[in-house]
Amino acid sequence: MKVSEKEELPTVLPLDKRYTRTYFQEDSFVSNIRRALPRMILADIMEHDVLPKLNEEEKQFLLFYYIKRTDASGSYYQLKTIPSRIRKESADRILNEANIDASGREFLSQFYHFDTEIEQYVLNDQVTEADEIKILQLVKRRDYYVGNVEKSMISAIFERFPEIPKRDTFFANLYVPPTHKYYSPPNLKHISGMQIVEAARQLGIACNHMFGKVPFEDVTFLLLYLNSEFLQYAKMNMPIKLRVKAKEVKYSKSGYWNYSKLAITAYQENQEITKIEMAASILPLKVYKRLKSTQEEVYEIDPRFRILDRFKNNISIRENGRNIVSTIENISNSGFMVRCSGIHPGTLSTEQQLEFFMHFDIVGFVHGTCILLWVKEDDNNEDMFFAGFRFEEISDLDRANVKEAINRYGRLIEDREIQ
Repeated sequence: MKVSEKEELPTVLPLDKRYTRTYFQEDSFVSNIRRALPRMILADIMEHDVLPKLNEEEKQFLLFYYIKRTDASGSYYQLKTIPSRIRKESADRILNEANIDASGREFLSQFYHFDTEIEQYVLNDQVTEADEIKILQLVKRRDYYVGNVEKSMISAIFERFPEIPKRDTFFANLYVPPTHKYYSPPNLKHISGMQIVEAARQLGIACNHMFGKVPFEDVTFLLLYLNSEFLQYAKMNMPIKLRVKAKEVKYSKSGYWNYSKLAITAYQENQEITKIEMAASILPLKVYKRLKSTQEEVYEIDPRFRILDRFKNNISIRENGRNIVSTIENISNSGFMVRCSGIHPGTLSTEQQLEFFMHFDIVGFVHGTCILLWVKEDDNNEDMFFAGFRFEEISDLDRANVKEAINRYGRLIEDREIQ
C-alpha cells in the first residue's frame, strides 16, 4: 500500500447495513465511521503492544501517519496533523513563515498553552476536527491534513488494542449512494433534514454495535427520544461530517452498553448545521417480548392486516397431496384470507383440517392446520376465488411467529373492524 498516493485508498468506506440494522433498505447512510484518534501514543505502548502485532502493510500504513518524537517529556508517537507539542522556536518560525497576523495568533492561542517546565506549546484537549482544519489552513499546512478514510482505517487498527487510550467521541460521514432514491423537494436543491436525522439515527445504532459492543442477535433497541434542531440548510454538493459524543452509557452484566445517550452534531464546511440528541435502551429480545405482551390490547374481533407484497406468495395449503395455489390477502391472529386459483376450494370439506405452511424473513416458518370457513368467487375473474381459513392446530411457537410476522410486515386494514 502506497499511502502517499491517496488514489490507491478507497474514496469512501460505506458502513455495512448490519451495523445500522437497516435490514431491508438497499443501503445505509453512514460511511467512514471511526473513534476519535489519539494525537499522542507513548512509544512504549506503540512499540511493544501495537506494532509487533501488525502485519507489514498495516505497520507501514500506521507509521506514515504517526511520527516518533523524543523531547524532555520522553518518547512518543505523534499524529501527523496539528502537533500536540511545539517547541517555542518552532512555533515562532511557523507563525513568521505563514505571516499570521494578530487576530490569527489570538485564534491559535485558544488551542495552545505554554508549558514552562518543558518550554513547549501544548495542545489543549478540547480542540475539534473543525478547529484542526482551520488551524492547518491558517498555518498553511494542508499537507498535514489526514482524510476521513485514512482516519477510519487507523481507527479500525487501534480498536483491536485495549492498550490504546480511547475516548467515547466518534465521527462519520453522511453517505448516500448515487443510485439511492430519497424524497427531497426538487426546487430547493438541499439535503433533506429527515435524511440527516435518519443518518444520525443509523450512526447512533452503529456506535452501540461497534464501540459499545452491543451484539447483533437477540437484542432490540428501544428508542426513548430523538430531538433535533436545524441551524441552516445542507448543500447538496458538499460533504457532511457527523460527530457523536456519548454523554451517558450504562453497561449490562455481559459488558455491552444497555443504555446510551448520544449528542450528534452534523457539520458542513466546518459549520454546525444540525444538532441531534437521542437516547435508547438496548433490551434482550426475551425481555422486550415480555414487556410488549403486557401491553397487548384485547379486541372483540381480531384486527386484520395486509401483508407486504413480497410475502403474499409465501404460503402453501395442502390437501391429500394437492397444493392449493394461493396468495395471502390478509391475516389475523386467528386466521387468514387467501386468493385461490384452479380447483374451486369449495370442494374441500369445511370440517377437514388442512395443512398449511408460511414463511417470513427473520420470523421464519409458520406451520399448522387450518379449517376452511367460507369461499367467494372473484367478481372480476371467474377462475379466481377468495377463501377464509381459521387456525386450528398450531403450536405456541408458531402462533408467536404469526404475531411477530404481523408486527413486522402487517399493515392494519383500518376500514374493517377498527375505525
